[in-house]
Amino acid sequence: MSKNNHANHSNHLENHDLDNFSKTGYSNSRLSAQIPVQTHPNLSFDAMTIVGNLSRDNAQKLSSFMSIEPQIRLWDILQTKFKAKALQEKVYIEYDKVKADTWDRRNMRVEFNPNKLTHEEMLWLKQNIINYMEDDGFTRIDLAFDFEDDLSNYYAMTDKAVKKTVFYGRDGKPETKYFGVRDSDRFIRIYNKKQERKDNADVEVMSDHLWRVEIELKRDMVDYWNDCFNDLHILKPDWTSPEKLNEQAMVYMLIHEEGKWGELNKRTKYKYKNLIKEISPVDLTELMKSTLKENEKQLQKQIEFWQTKRKKLF
Repeated sequence: MSKNNHANHSNHLENHDLDNFSKTGYSNSRLSAQIPVQTHPNLSFDAMTIVGNLSRDNAQKLSSFMSIEPQIRLWDILQTKFKAKALQEKVYIEYDKVKADTWDRRNMRVEFNPNKLTHEEMLWLKQNIINYMEDDGFTRIDLAFDFEDDLSNYYAMTDKAVKKTVFYGRDGKPETKYFGVRDSDRFIRIYNKKQERKDNADVEVMSDHLWRVEIELKRDMVDYWNDCFNDLHILKPDWTSPEKLNEQAMVYMLIHEEGKWGELNKRTKYKYKNLIKEISPVDLTELMKSTLKENEKQLQKQIEFWQTKRKKLF
């Protein structure tokens, strides 16, 4: 394409886009004026479950080691099973050969939050517990994105038809949002982390706000941890943007009364989901995607550390 043709083509596209924009009745300056300055969230793996098989010999060796190891509290001990907690109760360990054979699944499970373990504790857990397992792999990984922003002012929705549950705080603002059900392969939680820490008398949060978007992945979805929320949108829609009053009223009702979505037919749902995206100057999930991209190699190293028999820490 020649330079002139290219310029004409670009102008045509720009004019075409402007025409389309003016037809929708949303003011560009009005939307851009509302765009808040966003900082990247902190990202980490917040929970992990590793399962594998213990051979009879390894089960005996591990049971003997655990019974004398001061960092382990062991209970429910039989020849074919045991339960334990390790490292000040931060790690849960369960072995049950009979149940595993009955259900045709792996016989040992280790659950922990890597955020709560020091490097030394990670090495200890790997070398003294996990390395005994064979055919091991992840059955659960939680990704946590922490925002120093008030997400109660944002509207979260998914393109997929998933169950959505909202819990409100004492001030009448949303405090927790769930997408999906707990036993599904993907379960999303958006909640006020600062309030949770306050309620649990946990570590004090110094920032004005701390909200978490947590994506719990199980079973087959674990393999897609780096591409698992393309359908999620965390938006700040300006419900006054549409020119038509009935559209303004509809958008206002849908973002304030979640249950009303269930009364809409498929076509109307699709229309208003798209409209809400169009009148939102920011989608926090774009920030989440870029943060994940920046941290992907480091997170992959963490996964490889737990999955390989090497001793080197990521």
